[in-house]
Amino acid sequence: MIKSSGNNAGRLVPSTCGNIHRLKLCGTLCTALVFHGCSSSPLSPVSPAHIGPYSGDLVFAHTLEKIRVEERLPSIASAIIVGGKIHFIAAVGTRLQGTDNWVKTNDRFLIGSCAKAFTATLAGILVDEGLLSWDTTIKDIFPDMEMLPDYMPITIKQLLSHRAGLPKNLKEGQNTWSIDFGFDRTRGSTPQNLRQQYLEQTALLPLSYPPGKVVHYSNAGYIIAGAILERVSGKPFEMLREERIFQPLGITTAGYGPPADTERMRQPWGHYWDESKHVFSRFEAKPPSFMAPAGYLSISLHDWAKFILAHMDIYPPGRRRLLTSDTLMTLHTPPPMEIWDINIGFDTDYALGWFTKKTDDDHALIWHGGRGFAFNAVVVADLTSRNAILLVTNAEVPHIHPQLHLLQIVKKIKNRFLGEALLPGIL
Repeated sequence: MIKSSGNNAGRLVPSTCGNIHRLKLCGTLCTALVFHGCSSSPLSPVSPAHIGPYSGDLVFAHTLEKIRVEERLPSIASAIIVGGKIHFIAAVGTRLQGTDNWVKTNDRFLIGSCAKAFTATLAGILVDEGLLSWDTTIKDIFPDMEMLPDYMPITIKQLLSHRAGLPKNLKEGQNTWSIDFGFDRTRGSTPQNLRQQYLEQTALLPLSYPPGKVVHYSNAGYIIAGAILERVSGKPFEMLREERIFQPLGITTAGYGPPADTERMRQPWGHYWDESKHVFSRFEAKPPSFMAPAGYLSISLHDWAKFILAHMDIYPPGRRRLLTSDTLMTLHTPPPMEIWDINIGFDTDYALGWFTKKTDDDHALIWHGGRGFAFNAVVVADLTSRNAILLVTNAEVPHIHPQLHLLQIVKKIKNRFLGEALLPGIL
């Protein structure tokens, strides 16, 4: 329940209680989340940022600013959903470290692999339209393409739930943006054409695991899923996502790649920690043009929140539903699987485009993290209470895995609303 307090009657008000406790990880967690541990921060203190009308809700902005200074980050932005309504949005800090170019609530932040939920949603829409079924295979869609036999029975559902056994990327051990994919540019260089070539190359590589046997997180699977969606719809993935998701939800800020690539002074830059100079430095690089199904989506918090509300089956008046109830349930339900290639902990599983978790009081959570070009993002949504926290920052920290860092900050935000609303968290 939301408490009323003075001039903030009927509004969610951050409390001052609840500093984050030291994270206790039980059991053996074999991912980088643990390898990086929780060592002391080498980051330099940051100066307070100016908070103004562009910062969003002023009460929440001051709460975020305190957290930003504690965590020594260039900027931080967050949206809070309570009871199926966007309750707070705020953004504090700088677009570029060392300047007073302050972030605004309508700025776009890169949300990385959180874009996978958009791809899975798009597949669900095409299933509802009858253009696809969850059991559609790669061979069904590309019957004449040369592929290893193991690829033939892989379904779209397995691709979207990381159960296809595909390698993480076309070439393991390399950042997706730095790989030389060796594409034949004489065949064309549109993202759609390159996704087709990516599929053709991947389908000749040995699988990491037999299909349907192991959960193995794979960007390759999502790029191939994007190629399937293009073939059955006859439209490029980017156009399809615009028509089927962005336009129906009124999303106008979504774009591909680092936001400052096209608006260098009006959007945030990603930052990495320069060990030699002991400062955050601007990170510049461009993602491959064809990887949209797997990530590299930039979007404002308000528009991202619209998408999260759609997964709560909540829409503004006059907006049509994107998905049937059955398809929404499919997207949020992990297919049966007991074996993961790694144990990420947190009692979590993976559905289609979403990690999932059941709380002790049996609330259903969906969540996802995303990284890219020194941006980090995470969303945790409670489908039972219809509460959610969306969080983004424009920096990669060196002393702890950046995604674990954001989950700790989510916990800080959750704790500072204790007594006002039961916000979700993973830690």
